[in-house]
Amino acid sequence: MMKIIKSVFILFVGLLVLGACNNDTSKEEVGNPDNEAESISPDEAEDVNDSKDEEGQDQLDLLIGDTGAFVTTLGTYEMTLNDAELKGKEFEGVKSTRDDIILLEITIKNTDDDTLDLEDLIYSMEIADDLEGAGSGDNAEGFDTVDAFKGEIEPGEEKSAQFLTTVNTADEYFFRKDPGIVATEGSNQVIWTIKTEEIK
Repeated sequence: MMKIIKSVFILFVGLLVLGACNNDTSKEEVGNPDNEAESISPDEAEDVNDSKDEEGQDQLDLLIGDTGAFVTTLGTYEMTLNDAELKGKEFEGVKSTRDDIILLEITIKNTDDDTLDLEDLIYSMEIADDLEGAGSGDNAEGFDTVDAFKGEIEPGEEKSAQFLTTVNTADEYFFRKDPGIVATEGSNQVIWTIKTEEIK
């Protein structure tokens, strides 16, 4: 009987020793630098912040005369809303299906390293009389006396032309990037508020 008890005791002690060895091994693995979670150094964190800045910030409170900066999938550029004018319900013999026709004077500067297509840039803009509602795009090409944006713009170059569309009567209008493009992260949002009292 004593032999059996001694055998069981020896077996039990052996199991305890093996268990302790396994714990030491797991501790070494946990402490292994190869298994540690990667940390971001201060320099790397600064690089991440810089890349966020480069994505472009929204500018939602611009007025006539202000310049907005765009960072888009097409490239980077600046746009200045120089002036706005309401032309009435009829312009060049064409009657608006809405209350009025609005004409904007705009300057675009290419801040990108590549040549940009002006028509692509201006076609992504619209005017709305309600920030929550739909907007109207550019129709400048349909009028002989309106200087529409055409062609390309080289890096560092500036070009001025006009934007024309129809609007309903309102106290203020919003010239902005198409929200659909912004929603798909194709651009940051830039919005000019055009108060009717400030329009010619």
